[in-house]
Amino acid sequence: MKNKNINLKCSLDPKQIDDRLKYNPGTVELQLFEHDIYSPEKIINSIRLLQENKVKVFLHHPMKVNGKFLDVLSKDPEVFEFYRSSCDILNDICHSEDIYCVVHPHYEKCESGKTDTFNQELIIDRSNSLREAVQIVRRNTYDRFLWENAPRGIFSSANRYWLSHIVKPLNLPICYDISHSFMSFRGDNQKLEQDLIEAFPFTRHYHVVDSAGTDVHDALSLGFGGIDWSRLKPYLIQRDFIFEIDLPNYEDCTPMIDSRNYFELIK
Repeated sequence: MKNKNINLKCSLDPKQIDDRLKYNPGTVELQLFEHDIYSPEKIINSIRLLQENKVKVFLHHPMKVNGKFLDVLSKDPEVFEFYRSSCDILNDICHSEDIYCVVHPHYEKCESGKTDTFNQELIIDRSNSLREAVQIVRRNTYDRFLWENAPRGIFSSANRYWLSHIVKPLNLPICYDISHSFMSFRGDNQKLEQDLIEAFPFTRHYHVVDSAGTDVHDALSLGFGGIDWSRLKPYLIQRDFIFEIDLPNYEDCTPMIDSRNYFELIK
């Protein structure tokens, strides 16, 4: 019998996987790194190990190549090539293993993550460009990617057009990171709830993590930030989700378990 809502995250490190399995999780999201892409058999073996333990598995696309954050619109040849080639590899794995992978169109420390200096016309233009780039990546896939919002930039709640100009026209399946949107809205719970509701029809997976709602990417345990979880829980429990909490020791997921216990007490 699985413990309710033990939904965790780790890397392919066997020590991390063993730690998560101690809690008999229902879901585990595997964070991948650049070097993992060159060992697809290791990814597959980790997936199958978890599935043998009746765990639902998600992958998470690498964040960087050669120290550079990924951006689907990057003009850097190395970033551009790695983004596409890694998506090709993970697409095949997701298809063969019947799972899904979380992919960022961009991170906040990329060109697409900078919108503060853009005027409205440029933001709309960049939104359209990102939509087209995402669709090109999707075109030759089995649609096993879930596209995650950033705290800032074109594919974030800070861009008023992220849903209307990117997600809705593509009917794009998304991974909605709660803390990222809370940061986008500078700690405004009402705006967060409104955005989450609007994105709900397209959301397949949530990252459940608290935040103070500032520019600092804090990834706090539930109850240590400013998010009003009682507003959001009715939506979260209708989808897959994990507790994506920053850990002082990645071989000990206790803060994730503490967040799960906090979540269970929310009415």
